[in-house]
Amino acid sequence: MSTLNPPSRHFPASSLALFLLALLLPLSACNDTAKSGPQEKPVPVRLGVAKTQSVPRILNAVGNVEAFSSVQVKSQVNGQIIDVPVAAGQEVRQDEVLFRLDPRPFDAAVAEAEARLTRNQALLDKARQDLARYSHLLKQDVISREAFDQIATAEKTVRADIEQDKAAIQTARLNREYSVIRAPVAGKLGDILVRLGNVIKANDERTLVVINSLRPAEVSFTVAERFLPAILRRLKEGPLNVGVLPEGDPGPLINGVVTAVNNEVDRTTGSIRLHSLFSNEDNRLWPGQFVRVSLIMETIENAVIVPEKAVQEGISGQYVYIAAPDSEGRYRVSPVSVSTESVAGDLVVIISGLSAGDVIVTEGQLGLSPGALAMDMGARPSAAGEK
Repeated sequence: MSTLNPPSRHFPASSLALFLLALLLPLSACNDTAKSGPQEKPVPVRLGVAKTQSVPRILNAVGNVEAFSSVQVKSQVNGQIIDVPVAAGQEVRQDEVLFRLDPRPFDAAVAEAEARLTRNQALLDKARQDLARYSHLLKQDVISREAFDQIATAEKTVRADIEQDKAAIQTARLNREYSVIRAPVAGKLGDILVRLGNVIKANDERTLVVINSLRPAEVSFTVAERFLPAILRRLKEGPLNVGVLPEGDPGPLINGVVTAVNNEVDRTTGSIRLHSLFSNEDNRLWPGQFVRVSLIMETIENAVIVPEKAVQEGISGQYVYIAAPDSEGRYRVSPVSVSTESVAGDLVVIISGLSAGDVIVTEGQLGLSPGALAMDMGARPSAAGEK
């Protein structure tokens, strides 16, 4: 009886090696994936460079255009309008005719006053003759003193009447001049508020027309009271220039000078009102118009400037993203707190926090966070203020 041997449990060495390699490959792939992780996607931004230049320090405000003079034209005499030789919106010269009233009542008043003067002059001649004759009779004691005094009084009365007649003639002639209503100042007419045939009264509440002088023009505006000492110092040094631009006007700035500072600070708003004057030869300023005002205080030498859109507002105040290049030519950003001062145009002066030459983010800050990877959308960092 033969003995049966159990089957062998040993694998060939080559088969075992292949089996172990098959088990290790998936684990190696998993480890490589875990090590590399998801790729960080850079945020597209636009970069600029903080630079230095001399810039004007400007205070910005909103102002209101006022006519250098504004006159409500009213009649000084009663009468009916028979002629209106001007139209609304017309520019007129000083003393140009605006309205004519019916002159006949005024001519009649002049003629009546002149007639009274002529009559009283004749009466004065007669009174003087009587006074001379009665003086001779009084010396001869032919008449009483009382009779002579009556003749002397009559002569004085006639002389007084003549002076009154002369004054009446002047008044009548002046009223005749007033019947032609002229422009008291040069300027632009508003709406004509009366029409041909209307009867108007002297010193009536009704205004005939309003004349606003456009040249020169005044602009008044307010600034915070903390700027008052600096403004007063500048005014002592010389004229303080100011530029204005009406809403919708493409420019350039209209230049003028500050002419007056109000004599008190508004306690309600904590502001001070300033007045400025402009030649306005091109009529770009219109009474009642709102304008943006730029008060040019001084020039800041070697100021660090960046585009206004580079400065962001956070919980802790203003900040700017600085971009630092890495070894692969990409940029890592970090926020830096800054203090700023507004200047003309779209630039701001950095008082502290940045230095000239710092690479900063000027666009695309919305997708950034501290330490984020950024990619410049431009070919190179542009200088501050470049488009």
